[in-house]
Amino acid sequence: MNRVPGLIALLSWQCAAAAASSIQTKRQNPNTVYLPCTQDGYKHFLIRNWHSTTYNNSTEVFSFELQVNFSGYAAPCHGTRKGDDNSGWTLCDGDKDNTEDPRFAVSFDFSSNDYLGVNHTYICDRGDTETDPHNRLANVLATGDGRLQIGLVDTPEGHFTGTEGDNMTIAAYREVAHRLPKADCAAAYDFNEWEVRDFKFGARVQAGNPWVIGTTVASIDYDLYNGAIHYLINCQGVNNSIAVFPYYNPDLINPKTRFPCPINYRDDLIPPEAYPKTGFKFDRRSNEVSIEQQWDCEDDDGNEYLK
Repeated sequence: MNRVPGLIALLSWQCAAAAASSIQTKRQNPNTVYLPCTQDGYKHFLIRNWHSTTYNNSTEVFSFELQVNFSGYAAPCHGTRKGDDNSGWTLCDGDKDNTEDPRFAVSFDFSSNDYLGVNHTYICDRGDTETDPHNRLANVLATGDGRLQIGLVDTPEGHFTGTEGDNMTIAAYREVAHRLPKADCAAAYDFNEWEVRDFKFGARVQAGNPWVIGTTVASIDYDLYNGAIHYLINCQGVNNSIAVFPYYNPDLINPKTRFPCPINYRDDLIPPEAYPKTGFKFDRRSNEVSIEQQWDCEDDDGNEYLK
């Protein structure tokens, strides 16, 4: 294990013989060809043939065709909303009956201010540079939203918006999933240490003004590597309360606070339940970091366990 001066890793390996089949990634069809994860060009959702009618009870019924240039997805979509309420996240038509593989799907939300939000999940190919076949295919989450610029016409049925052939392009922002851990239980049983890489602890005074008292903010940052399952994840922690002076005071970090790895707003664990649950505590007085990690593995007979 790579040691950081003044830092001691307190290992905690949790093991239980509980089945975890519900969170395993489904097997891939070997005959399926997936588009590359890295693609040149503009990524967008194309909204075609928008049509919306608002009835006298303030219920709006709308439909459109969705085409995705970076995944090959295309499907009709229908939804409703009432008054100032959003439509709520709704699956496109072709996905409502797709219970076999929900990773290739689109959901949308039409808001009261005419913004259309789109969430798209699909699978891509990392390419020949990925030497581990277990990690060659990756889940992707693509999101985007845009405001419809459409006219309003009164009809006997009610207000009608849009005309056949109306198009709108929404920029798509993609997040390719973090590499999965190795699922071999035999390797997992050989586990005896993590590597703590590039550990950093810092504290700084956040200046106030004549009306606000300044505070001290402490932060932790490092990469955690589990060699048994070939899993690397970043860990960060920041004190979330008004700190005390001076900046080197060990009480800046509560040794009982558990920080998740990665931090909560990281969204590249797709789906989150397919990855190890990792957390740590840090005691500044003794410079000790305590780590806990749970992960799934599979034995030679295909049985799945929680390690």
